[in-house]
Amino acid sequence: MTQLDLGTPGGIMLALLPELLLTGWALLVLLVVAWRHRTAEDSRLAGWLSFAGVAVSAAGLAALWVNGATPAGLAQMVALDPFRYGADAVALIAAGGTILLSLGYLERESLLAPEYYPLVLLSTAGMLFLAGAEDLIVLFLGLEVMSVGVYVLAGYDRNNPASAEAALKYFLIGAFASGFLLYGIALVYGATGTTNLSLVGAQLAGRPLPLMAALGLGLLLIGLGFKVAAVPFHMWAPDVYDGSPTPVTGFMATGVKAAAFAALVRVLLEAFPSATSLWQPIVAGLAIASMVVGNLAALVQRSLKRMLAYSSIAHAGYLLTAVWAGTQAGAGAVLFYLLAYSLVTLAAFGFLSVFGRGGERDVSLDDIAGLARSRPWVAFGFSVCMFSLLGFPGTFGFMGKWYIISALAAERQYILPVILVLTSVVSAGYYLPVVMAMYMRPAPDSERYAGVRLAPAALGAIALAVAVVLLFGVWPGPLLDVAGQSALTLTQTGLPFAGP
Repeated sequence: MTQLDLGTPGGIMLALLPELLLTGWALLVLLVVAWRHRTAEDSRLAGWLSFAGVAVSAAGLAALWVNGATPAGLAQMVALDPFRYGADAVALIAAGGTILLSLGYLERESLLAPEYYPLVLLSTAGMLFLAGAEDLIVLFLGLEVMSVGVYVLAGYDRNNPASAEAALKYFLIGAFASGFLLYGIALVYGATGTTNLSLVGAQLAGRPLPLMAALGLGLLLIGLGFKVAAVPFHMWAPDVYDGSPTPVTGFMATGVKAAAFAALVRVLLEAFPSATSLWQPIVAGLAIASMVVGNLAALVQRSLKRMLAYSSIAHAGYLLTAVWAGTQAGAGAVLFYLLAYSLVTLAAFGFLSVFGRGGERDVSLDDIAGLARSRPWVAFGFSVCMFSLLGFPGTFGFMGKWYIISALAAERQYILPVILVLTSVVSAGYYLPVVMAMYMRPAPDSERYAGVRLAPAALGAIALAVAVVLLFGVWPGPLLDVAGQSALTLTQTGLPFAGP
């Protein structure tokens, strides 16, 4: 166990080792692309350098995690606990997968402008700050660093009007959400005299929640609700996901969602554990609305990409049911499900990207009919993704939903699990037709899928993701233990408050 004094420059630099390594590497890649940015080979060089940067940051994260780094003092601005390390790991997996999926995609779509990979790295650095924020100021800064990069990435396809529309909508709605979040932070500070999450929780413990703090909590929920695309704050997600380049869509649906949920869990369980009677009904309402609206809207989509976009809203609802529990098991279920969902979603968007030329917005069931006959392994991998998103037994997604339901049942909450199961049954109405089209419908012609090829980097990333989905669908024990232990520190109370 290593204790770090976060009141010293050396201690804070060690605590922020993954973020600093990733940011420094992003600047290095930026210098490289400023020098070499004209050809496909230059783009691939930047991509592989960026992937190496993610690996270096992951090594720094592993060093903190393995050594059990903890803060020497009580109040700090950066969390040093296993929950942060787990959430950071999910964000880095999302970033690494996005880079591998982008290597062939950018070349195929002639999207060779130099700033793509540095933006991915800088956005990921923001995710790491957001997931590890122990202070509302750091949370806001991490959110903005993450968001600004993703705004640009959403509009990266400059020749596609839908991409420009996605970037504009995401920027406007994101700025609106940031205003709510910042106002909420100001109200919480006004009520407690501090922005540190643990100290806010200690200040509010044992007494009725002041009106100013309650209003601040409500605004924080609105701001973070936008970022996780929970209903009714979801209106931006379908259009933005649909118009963005497909690897960027996967990045937003996984890394951005993971970091935002990690921040939401930390805010509720550390700053407002004494106000569960206030925020639990709100979170339950958001969860039910997201599960119902997301699944019903996905049912009527013809475009597979738009279907996956609405599906992501439904999965935000599943995660919110785990957040509702407000316990160690609930927080562990969030972390476990985020990993399962991120792996499957990245693989699903990776498969989707091979069917389109000039974008994948118009890919429908007709465009994948009979795929299993000519590309059996692609059809098998895509089917595994659909089954896991559905929550079919033997997949990672099933174990994730089981963990969520177990956390709710332990709190004697049965309404949310029933709605989760029923809406999951509804989701079979749009996941299973994808599998049926690939295996039970004839291909329009024998040469239809002659050009369907995964780039080597994307093939490796997707194959690994599918293998992990199947492995932890039948052997989830080690990850369940890690997820449960990672959430332990979030539910420990009793931190003294020294006053503002």
